[in-house]
Amino acid sequence: MKDGNLPVRLRWSEGVKLFRSRWKGARPTVFFFIALFLMITVCFGSAYAMAVSGTTTLFQVRRNREHTLGDYVRLFFMCMLLCVLAMVATRSGWLCVLLNLSVPFLLVFFQSSQFAPKGYIGYAMTFVFLELRPPAPEEMETQLLAVAACTAALILALAGYGWWRGRTEKKRDSVGESLDRLAALLKRMAEEGGSDEVRKELYGLEQSFHRMGYRNHRLPGSSDPQKLFYNMFAILFQRAVYLVSDAAWQEEVLPPERREALEGLAGLVRAVRAAQTAEERAAVAEQIQAMLADTPLPEGRLRIFYRSFLHRMLLLLRHWGEVRPVRHPLWRGGGGRELWRRLRERLSLERFEMRFALRLSVVLTVSCTISLLWDFEHTYWFPLHAFLLIQPSYEESAHRMVTRPIGTALGCLLVFVVYPLLPGVPGVFVFSFVMISLMYCCTPGTWVHPIFSTAFAVTMASLTMEDTVAIGLRIFYLLLAVLLVLVINRFFVPTRREKQFRSNLHTLTHLHATYWDMVSQGLGGRVDPAFSSEILTEFHLVYDAAMGYVLTLPQGEERTEASTLLLTLWNMFSELEQVHYLLQAGAIPPEQGPGLNRLARTLCVEMDRPGPPLDAISLEAGMEEGDLGYVLGRYLASAHGLSRQLAGVEQAARKRE
Repeated sequence: MKDGNLPVRLRWSEGVKLFRSRWKGARPTVFFFIALFLMITVCFGSAYAMAVSGTTTLFQVRRNREHTLGDYVRLFFMCMLLCVLAMVATRSGWLCVLLNLSVPFLLVFFQSSQFAPKGYIGYAMTFVFLELRPPAPEEMETQLLAVAACTAALILALAGYGWWRGRTEKKRDSVGESLDRLAALLKRMAEEGGSDEVRKELYGLEQSFHRMGYRNHRLPGSSDPQKLFYNMFAILFQRAVYLVSDAAWQEEVLPPERREALEGLAGLVRAVRAAQTAEERAAVAEQIQAMLADTPLPEGRLRIFYRSFLHRMLLLLRHWGEVRPVRHPLWRGGGGRELWRRLRERLSLERFEMRFALRLSVVLTVSCTISLLWDFEHTYWFPLHAFLLIQPSYEESAHRMVTRPIGTALGCLLVFVVYPLLPGVPGVFVFSFVMISLMYCCTPGTWVHPIFSTAFAVTMASLTMEDTVAIGLRIFYLLLAVLLVLVINRFFVPTRREKQFRSNLHTLTHLHATYWDMVSQGLGGRVDPAFSSEILTEFHLVYDAAMGYVLTLPQGEERTEASTLLLTLWNMFSELEQVHYLLQAGAIPPEQGPGLNRLARTLCVEMDRPGPPLDAISLEAGMEEGDLGYVLGRYLASAHGLSRQLAGVEQAARKRE
């Protein structure tokens, strides 16, 4: 063997491993598509095969989720409703405009967010694809039956796949694994002190629980029974990050009593991990109460962390296994104004959901209306391409407008070469199924993905027309779609990353203001923990999205300033969360209550749009003492100068836009 051949063989070996991995992941989706395509084609005819793509996408995005009977009922209802709306949209031009403006908008508005930008994709594809080849009035009943059959097959496949996965795959205990890691990290903190490595791992665990607790946006109401539970774990890790993020604490050598406190928390976490029954958890809860009664730590960050950690563990044990849904406080008395305020915020053009929903609706309205009114061959390829090109972010759409034409051209070339060699209709179907199988193994948005989707579509179209005509039409409609999406993305509320970053900064400061308002309300009565956990989750997910943008900036002053600003906002929010903890724990002396309320009302106003008055805020006399004074002092120290930092970073982002 020559040495020169080794790199080539290694690359080939890596390519084979990658394909095997992709094929293993795509195999259930491929088999589902082929089986469903054959079922619909044989039972109803190829004219109704458009329902297969949307149904397959729903299977692809949902197959690894846990489903209840209620989920299946809602899934069936939504698919049938979208089928009816799609058929109504094809009855006239004005109905097409009306429904394509409203249905995609609502799907994005309620199914997507910047944390789950493609939450809309399954239902939206179902609606759009079902209106691309409108049935005649006498065929509508058959269309409904075909969609009902597809949805029933989808539900059976999801249930069967979930059962099979449960039997063949070891169910991951994410909570147990995270508790093991937390215990190990606390032990390490006791032995070594804080470090960037420990902080990053704790932060990663915190973000994972925030995302597990997060659900796509919906109107306030009954929350997922597991949502509050996951958010409690996220707060637990956040408080550990709060401790190790203190530079002074990282540098000092921990005295024996502090190491003992952290080791005690590590042992407690292991005890919680080992507790399997209600009786065992009750025993651990008694142990926590004893630890709270004996806290020999001096005032400062470690004492606050220690006690807040114990309180959070106690709350977790009380809610462990609880399945009752938690009602959001907006549904209580006086909640109507807050609900309306939140809806107005969602309808703001600064919000990701609003901007993308508008762009998607306009693109589909124009393309679907032209397809409906233009009596020409395969005009439905125009809205199909447009739907796949328009993406939540401007940058991703721009990327696809380059990669999709390249992949489409290569796919057309592949069909031009291979189609004459295919042995009749059976050969066409075999080749098409190979192409669609390879497509599901590829990453959407790359130039490779449209090679196989184009080869599948053009080959199937060649059963009813010349292959060269199908190739020409495919490229022609793609160019029209590129032109339409290019114009809409450029001139109609584009969602550029710089603008989204500025919007995220406003959201972060607004969440500070909302949390201070909650603190003020908490001084007069108890605040539902579901409300505070939702604010915490949103803050940390928005922060993560903003930091993700900052890390894409080139190394330099702008990136450093933006990173410093975000870390400042994160530290301030951590201090604010500790204020809320002290309030919940009843650790605020009665004489400090009025001063805290006045400070909370002031910061509720000033943090919504931070300006120079923020620099002049200081603690009242008598507020500097105790744990509360320690936390508030750190918060205000970070807040001073915040308005100047925000103005500088936003100005730099505006220049890049």
